[in-house]
Amino acid sequence: MKLPKLNRKNITTCILVVLLLFSMWLAADTRENREKIVYNESLDTVIAAVEGETITLCELAVYVAHQEAEVERQAIVYNPDDTKQYWGLHTNGKFIKHAARDAAVSMAIHDEVFFKIFEEWELTLTSEEQQILDNDVYDLWCDLTEDEKVERLGITEEDCYNAMYKIACAQKAQMLYASMENLPEEEFDFSSEHFLELLEEYEYKVEDSILKRLDFGNITIVR
Repeated sequence: MKLPKLNRKNITTCILVVLLLFSMWLAADTRENREKIVYNESLDTVIAAVEGETITLCELAVYVAHQEAEVERQAIVYNPDDTKQYWGLHTNGKFIKHAARDAAVSMAIHDEVFFKIFEEWELTLTSEEQQILDNDVYDLWCDLTEDEKVERLGITEEDCYNAMYKIACAQKAQMLYASMENLPEEEFDFSSEHFLELLEEYEYKVEDSILKRLDFGNITIVR
């Protein structure tokens, strides 16, 4: 069975259709990436995963609050009359707001790795460590309730506790892991060379399409 020959007109039409479809897909993808996420309406959205264990925006909220507060303090020192100016600065190849956003996700991945080690080693928190955790949760929750931060993040006090519990467990595992490696604890912080080498042993993924839509600098901060 012979296939019909395509003349020049048909070929041109096919090319135009393909280009049109590609342009429509690209426009839709660009539009979606530009639409910022309403945080308190997207808590079940997955931002990352480590060994198949997902990290949702609900679980990331504590890191968001921490990073935004830290950068905003620096922004106030830089220009107390217009803190947005500092957030928009470009340094080390990134806008500060993007660096803060990426750091929040990196911290969450870091803590998920060490929490897995905590569980694998069957560690537990001592009563003293539990008391420190309870105090930290109380302090953070009090800070979050200011300026409608809780409403903007959409999390509950239980969500806050769960995230802080994982952080406390991760910190203990990091301390013990570093001790076994005869290195200071900070050598396994989220951006350290030693941790990045450890991370290579784990399968992890960041949902870049979601990450790009986080409006860092405007999630918990009310100006």
